[in-house]
Amino acid sequence: GALRYDNAPIWSRLVALAGGPGARFVVLATASENPERSAALAVAALEAHGAKAEPLPVAPRLENVDLAQATRDPQLIARVAAARGVFFTGGAQERIVDTLQPGGRATPLLEAIHDVLVRGGVIAGTSAGAAVLSRVMFRDATDVLAVMKGALRDGHEVDCGLGFAGPDLFVDQHFLARGRLGRMLPLMQSHGLRTGLGVEEDSATILRGARRSSRAETDC
Repeated sequence: GALRYDNAPIWSRLVALAGGPGARFVVLATASENPERSAALAVAALEAHGAKAEPLPVAPRLENVDLAQATRDPQLIARVAAARGVFFTGGAQERIVDTLQPGGRATPLLEAIHDVLVRGGVIAGTSAGAAVLSRVMFRDATDVLAVMKGALRDGHEVDCGLGFAGPDLFVDQHFLARGRLGRMLPLMQSHGLRTGLGVEEDSATILRGARRSSRAETDC
């Protein structure tokens, strides 16, 4: 959550995990209110540590972009296929899942991103980009007290994430700064999840051995 662009240890580690200097990254600012700016900042941070990074123009807030077409565009899919890393910026996580996984169905672009992980590449994100990594995610649950009282409606407070972290791990972000332990525990209990990862501001966790979940596992 809230990863700073001058946090050299994290950005340099991302590049190293993707293969070191020259590693190719694609950046998706799909969640952002200002995707051009967010993508440019993430690209600059990655390139400052030796990566070759480029933004993918797939975001609801970009003008004149047909998202249904973009998520099936062979050229964009090829750019993902050539990458060793994918980075999701922050914003609103529902924009990511609604774009890449509309109606719970993976688009060809999302399939290509999953293949990066299968090939041993790096999938990373901050804030909203971290929230989508697990099988289940909070979609819009800013009222922690309401969640503690049982407000966990599918498609409202809760939604399906993209499943990069596997079927059993739940990820939440801005964890201590926004007091989110109180909303994590009810969700984990309701979905039978035993392990939760709360990511604090300007920090990161490396998950090794993650695999693509099957369709049965990603249903939530």
